[in-house]
Amino acid sequence: MSDEPAPPLAEAPLGPEPYAPTAPPQGLQRQRLHPLTPLLESFRFLTAAAAAAGIQAFTSRNFLFAIYIALAAAVVGGIASLIALQYRGFVIWGRELHIYGGVFTRSHRTVPLDRLQSVDLVRPIRARLFGLAQLNIEVAGGDGTDARLAYLKADRALELRAELLAIAGRPAAAPEPEAPEGEPVDRDAGLLVPQVTVKRLALASLLEALPVQITAILVLGTAFGVTGSIFGFSTVATTLWVGFFAPALLGYLQSTVAMVNRFLRNGRFRIGRDGGNLLIQRGLTDTSHETVPVDRVTGVSFDEPVMWRSRRWRRVEVWTAAVAQQSATATRSTTALPVGDPDQVAIVAAAAVPDLPSVFETERPPVRARWRMPLAWKKTGAALTDRAFVVRHGLWVNTHVAVPYARIQSVKVTQGRIQRMQGLATVRALAAGGVGHDAVAYHRDAREAVAMAAELRDRADAAAALERPRLS
Repeated sequence: MSDEPAPPLAEAPLGPEPYAPTAPPQGLQRQRLHPLTPLLESFRFLTAAAAAAGIQAFTSRNFLFAIYIALAAAVVGGIASLIALQYRGFVIWGRELHIYGGVFTRSHRTVPLDRLQSVDLVRPIRARLFGLAQLNIEVAGGDGTDARLAYLKADRALELRAELLAIAGRPAAAPEPEAPEGEPVDRDAGLLVPQVTVKRLALASLLEALPVQITAILVLGTAFGVTGSIFGFSTVATTLWVGFFAPALLGYLQSTVAMVNRFLRNGRFRIGRDGGNLLIQRGLTDTSHETVPVDRVTGVSFDEPVMWRSRRWRRVEVWTAAVAQQSATATRSTTALPVGDPDQVAIVAAAAVPDLPSVFETERPPVRARWRMPLAWKKTGAALTDRAFVVRHGLWVNTHVAVPYARIQSVKVTQGRIQRMQGLATVRALAAGGVGHDAVAYHRDAREAVAMAAELRDRADAAAALERPRLS
């Protein structure tokens, strides 16, 4: 041991200074939200109450009752709105956004604009009727959509969005160029791929939902025919209607609603790029303008439903660090292309992650693992490409998940009891941001799994060392 004294401690810890929120001075005027905000946020409740009152009036033939209920709801809603508006608002102080709310339980949220990732403009149909919009604000290290400002006048929302992005040092999207008077407008100008047509989107939504619906019809029809031939159709018809057809009808309605919602959500889909951001516009009823920072993309997935394969269509989803930091039950992605042909998919993939291909050759698990996934074995695989770790899985919807090496934060190998008996193991690469969208290579040969994990760690460290700044 050396007899030299230890060096003195630094006056302050090394590294970035910890974030310490500040409070605006007392008496600073808050900016108010639109007066219709409380009513629009309780839109579903008011709709349910109006429907219940209408059904009651129709069955009892007492239409005055419905009128009284409507008047009472209007008075109560108006009073509640006036009270709520007194405590709701926001303040921009320095490089922070302060959001206030709550009547009985007051809330004060501080959004550090230095960590701002994106500000998305969303216009639900109930807000569009009044010319309003809401802002969804995402920050690094947050929990999904960290803050929401709803509702504001549409022009005021655009101004506030540009102001927040300017404070954060992130340029707002450039406005679409206007064509000279008398000349046709090129709606695909400045886009990565042409706008998705209504015909293609409608057909894709229908084909994606078709296999489940056909399977349900075959199962229920077979059950009805077999049991009816044995016990008689008159008795079986009633039993099956109560036990099978009623729940099946509800399931069909839910499937249809999901299909229609998917079509409405992705209608008029447009994707462009402005500097380091992907700019996404979509929606027929509820419109949204989303910003995806390319430097925050942690993974890309390519979905291929079974009925799309003959047309070579695929869907592209991108994950970002802000989106990934949600709970496992709320994890979601951002659709970068709802449906596209191979050329369009390749363009969007390369825009989300530079030099990322869209077609991958993956290696299947060993044959001895086939009994564990007899139907999906041919559609399962993994590969280490030059740019990313790619895994493949799924039966009805076959999916390729590509995680760039620089976005991999940890790698682990797991082995269950039966896997140990078969000499198999599973490799899991955890991407930056957290749970929900890891790249998992199932049931690999045990030796191959260990070698794959070691190679992934080496490539991840090498890729992250070349990246400045590193995504955390």
